[in-house]
Amino acid sequence: MDITTPQLLYHGTTSSTVESFRHTLLQSRYWKPGKDFGEGFYTTISIAQARRWAHKTAKESWDGGKPCVLVVELTSLPERVEPLLFLSDSPAWGSFVYSHRKAGVKGQDPCKRHPDIIIGPMADNDTGKIVHKGVQLNKDDNWFYEQITRSEKGRKLDALKLGNQVVFSSERWEPHLTLVGYHIFAGGRWMYGDARSTSDASEIKLL
Repeated sequence: MDITTPQLLYHGTTSSTVESFRHTLLQSRYWKPGKDFGEGFYTTISIAQARRWAHKTAKESWDGGKPCVLVVELTSLPERVEPLLFLSDSPAWGSFVYSHRKAGVKGQDPCKRHPDIIIGPMADNDTGKIVHKGVQLNKDDNWFYEQITRSEKGRKLDALKLGNQVVFSSERWEPHLTLVGYHIFAGGRWMYGDARSTSDASEIKLL
Protein backbone atom coordinates (compact mmCIF):
# COMPACT_ATOMS: atom_id res chain seq x y z
CA MET A 1 0.00 0.00 0.00
CA ASP A 2 1.31 3.44 -0.97
CA ILE A 3 0.96 6.57 1.14
CA THR A 4 1.38 9.74 -0.88
CA THR A 5 3.62 12.48 0.48
CA PRO A 6 3.83 15.22 1.55
CA GLN A 7 0.90 15.15 3.98
CA LEU A 8 0.04 17.54 6.81
CA LEU A 9 -0.93 16.04 10.16
CA TYR A 10 -1.83 17.60 13.52
CA HIS A 11 -0.93 16.65 17.09
CA GLY A 12 -2.66 18.05 20.18
CA THR A 13 -0.39 18.87 23.13
CA THR A 14 0.52 21.84 25.36
CA SER A 15 2.75 24.85 24.70
CA SER A 16 5.30 23.65 27.25
CA THR A 17 6.29 20.76 24.94
CA VAL A 18 7.08 22.80 21.83
CA GLU A 19 10.81 23.19 22.46
CA SER A 20 11.18 19.47 23.08
CA PHE A 21 9.28 18.64 19.89
CA ARG A 22 11.43 21.09 17.93
CA HIS A 23 14.35 18.81 18.71
CA THR A 24 12.65 15.42 18.32
CA LEU A 25 9.07 14.53 17.43
CA LEU A 26 9.13 10.81 18.19
CA GLN A 27 10.17 10.16 21.79
CA SER A 28 8.93 6.68 22.68
CA ARG A 29 9.92 6.97 26.34
CA TYR A 30 7.03 9.42 26.78
CA TRP A 31 4.42 7.38 24.90
CA LYS A 32 1.66 6.18 27.21
CA PRO A 33 0.06 2.73 27.18
CA GLY A 34 -3.67 2.06 27.31
CA LYS A 35 -4.58 4.05 24.20
CA ASP A 36 -6.68 3.01 21.17
CA PHE A 37 -3.75 1.85 19.05
CA GLY A 38 -1.21 1.35 21.82
CA GLU A 39 1.86 3.45 22.54
CA GLY A 40 2.75 5.97 19.87
CA PHE A 41 2.74 9.53 18.55
CA TYR A 42 -0.92 10.31 17.84
CA THR A 43 -1.83 12.64 14.98
CA THR A 44 -4.94 13.40 12.96
CA ILE A 45 -5.79 14.86 9.57
CA SER A 46 -8.29 17.19 11.28
CA ILE A 47 -7.01 20.36 12.92
CA ALA A 48 -10.37 20.70 14.71
CA GLN A 49 -9.87 17.26 16.26
CA ALA A 50 -6.30 18.15 17.25
CA ARG A 51 -7.57 21.31 18.94
CA ARG A 52 -9.97 19.23 21.02
CA TRP A 53 -7.05 16.96 21.98
CA ALA A 54 -5.00 20.04 22.91
CA HIS A 55 -7.70 21.50 25.16
CA LYS A 56 -8.16 18.13 26.88
CA THR A 57 -4.40 17.69 27.36
CA ALA A 58 -3.97 21.21 28.76
CA LYS A 59 -6.89 20.70 31.15
CA GLU A 60 -5.28 17.51 32.50
CA SER A 61 -1.75 18.94 32.58
CA TRP A 62 -0.01 20.17 35.73
CA ASP A 63 2.66 22.26 34.00
CA GLY A 64 0.45 25.24 33.16
CA GLY A 65 0.97 24.89 29.42
CA LYS A 66 -1.59 26.32 27.02
CA PRO A 67 -3.45 24.19 24.44
CA CYS A 68 -1.16 23.69 21.46
CA VAL A 69 -1.49 21.97 18.08
CA LEU A 70 1.65 20.89 16.25
CA VAL A 71 1.60 21.02 12.46
CA VAL A 72 3.64 18.04 11.26
CA GLU A 73 4.53 17.25 7.66
CA LEU A 74 5.01 13.66 6.56
CA THR A 75 7.67 14.28 3.93
CA SER A 76 8.61 10.75 2.88
CA LEU A 77 8.30 7.10 3.85
CA PRO A 78 10.73 4.57 5.32
CA GLU A 79 11.51 1.47 3.29
CA ARG A 80 9.15 -1.50 3.50
CA VAL A 81 6.19 0.23 5.11
CA GLU A 82 3.33 -2.08 6.12
CA PRO A 83 0.62 0.15 7.63
CA LEU A 84 -2.37 -1.21 9.48
CA LEU A 85 -5.41 0.54 8.03
CA PHE A 86 -8.95 0.50 9.40
CA LEU A 87 -11.17 2.25 6.84
CA SER A 88 -14.01 2.49 9.36
CA ASP A 89 -15.17 0.99 12.63
CA SER A 90 -15.37 -2.81 12.36
CA PRO A 91 -15.18 -5.83 14.69
CA ALA A 92 -11.46 -6.14 13.87
CA TRP A 93 -10.93 -2.48 14.74
CA GLY A 94 -12.90 -2.91 17.98
CA SER A 95 -10.85 -5.95 18.96
CA PHE A 96 -7.59 -4.09 18.29
CA VAL A 97 -8.70 -1.10 20.35
CA TYR A 98 -9.99 -3.26 23.22
CA SER A 99 -6.79 -5.28 23.52
CA HIS A 100 -4.59 -2.17 23.51
CA ARG A 101 -6.83 -0.21 25.86
CA LYS A 102 -6.50 -3.07 28.36
CA ALA A 103 -2.69 -3.02 28.10
CA GLY A 104 -2.06 -0.51 30.87
CA VAL A 105 1.62 -1.27 31.52
CA LYS A 106 4.27 0.47 29.42
CA GLY A 107 6.00 -2.03 27.14
CA GLN A 108 3.11 -4.47 27.35
CA ASP A 109 1.79 -5.11 23.83
CA PRO A 110 -0.88 -7.63 22.77
CA CYS A 111 0.52 -7.67 19.22
CA LYS A 112 3.13 -10.26 18.24
CA ARG A 113 4.54 -7.58 15.95
CA HIS A 114 3.11 -4.13 16.46
CA PRO A 115 2.58 -2.13 13.22
CA ASP A 116 4.78 0.96 13.07
CA ILE A 117 1.97 3.08 11.61
CA ILE A 118 -1.75 2.64 12.21
CA ILE A 119 -4.56 4.61 10.57
CA GLY A 120 -8.20 4.42 11.58
CA PRO A 121 -11.14 5.82 13.54
CA MET A 122 -10.92 7.01 17.12
CA ALA A 123 -12.91 5.34 19.85
CA ASP A 124 -15.47 7.39 21.77
CA ASN A 125 -14.47 9.56 24.74
CA ASP A 126 -16.30 7.18 27.10
CA THR A 127 -14.17 4.23 25.99
CA GLY A 128 -12.14 4.24 29.21
CA LYS A 129 -15.27 3.64 31.29
CA ILE A 130 -16.43 0.91 28.91
CA VAL A 131 -13.05 -0.85 29.06
CA HIS A 132 -13.11 -0.74 32.86
CA LYS A 133 -16.60 -2.24 32.90
CA GLY A 134 -15.60 -4.88 30.35
CA VAL A 135 -12.61 -5.97 32.41
CA GLN A 136 -14.63 -6.08 35.62
CA LEU A 137 -17.37 -8.20 34.02
CA ASN A 138 -14.99 -10.23 31.81
CA LYS A 139 -16.73 -9.11 28.61
CA ASP A 140 -15.49 -10.18 25.17
CA ASP A 141 -14.52 -8.23 22.04
CA ASN A 142 -18.00 -8.40 20.50
CA TRP A 143 -19.54 -6.81 23.59
CA PHE A 144 -16.94 -4.04 23.55
CA TYR A 145 -17.50 -3.34 19.84
CA GLU A 146 -21.26 -3.01 20.34
CA GLN A 147 -20.72 -0.68 23.29
CA ILE A 148 -18.38 1.76 21.53
CA THR A 149 -20.29 1.95 18.24
CA ARG A 150 -23.72 2.74 19.67
CA SER A 151 -25.13 5.74 21.49
CA GLU A 152 -26.76 5.55 24.91
CA LYS A 153 -30.08 5.21 23.07
CA GLY A 154 -28.76 2.24 21.09
CA ARG A 155 -28.32 4.05 17.79
CA LYS A 156 -25.39 3.18 15.55
CA LEU A 157 -22.76 5.94 15.66
CA ASP A 158 -21.51 7.51 12.43
CA ALA A 159 -17.88 6.46 11.92
CA LEU A 160 -17.07 9.89 10.49
CA LYS A 161 -18.10 11.52 13.77
CA LEU A 162 -15.72 9.33 15.75
CA GLY A 163 -12.72 11.15 14.31
CA ASN A 164 -9.57 9.98 12.56
CA GLN A 165 -6.11 9.19 13.89
CA VAL A 166 -2.74 8.39 12.35
CA VAL A 167 -0.40 6.83 14.90
CA PHE A 168 3.36 6.44 14.53
CA SER A 169 4.48 3.56 16.75
CA SER A 170 8.16 3.45 15.83
CA GLU A 171 10.93 6.03 16.07
CA ARG A 172 12.16 4.99 12.62
CA TRP A 173 9.66 7.49 11.22
CA GLU A 174 11.53 10.43 12.80
CA PRO A 175 13.61 11.34 9.69
CA HIS A 176 10.43 11.39 7.64
CA LEU A 177 8.53 13.89 9.80
CA THR A 178 9.07 17.65 10.00
CA LEU A 179 7.64 20.08 12.55
CA VAL A 180 6.33 22.89 10.34
CA GLY A 181 4.64 25.05 12.94
CA TYR A 182 2.33 25.16 15.93
CA HIS A 183 -0.94 26.80 17.00
CA ILE A 184 -1.17 28.03 20.60
CA PHE A 185 -4.49 28.98 22.22
CA ALA A 186 -4.10 32.11 24.33
CA GLY A 187 -6.35 35.03 25.13
CA GLY A 188 -9.35 33.28 23.59
CA ARG A 189 -7.77 32.84 20.17
CA TRP A 190 -5.33 30.61 18.30
CA MET A 191 -1.93 32.02 17.37
CA TYR A 192 0.43 30.43 14.86
CA GLY A 193 4.17 30.04 15.20
CA ASP A 194 6.54 28.98 12.43
CA ALA A 195 8.72 26.21 13.86
CA ARG A 196 11.31 26.80 11.15
CA SER A 197 11.78 30.46 12.10
CA THR A 198 14.87 31.48 14.08
CA SER A 199 13.35 34.78 15.19
CA ASP A 200 11.24 34.58 18.35
CA ALA A 201 9.87 38.05 17.67
CA SER A 202 8.43 37.23 14.25
CA GLU A 203 7.28 33.65 14.61
CA ILE A 204 3.94 34.13 16.45
CA LYS A 205 1.03 35.42 14.38
CA LEU A 206 -2.62 35.93 15.26
CA LEU A 207 -5.09 33.84 13.28
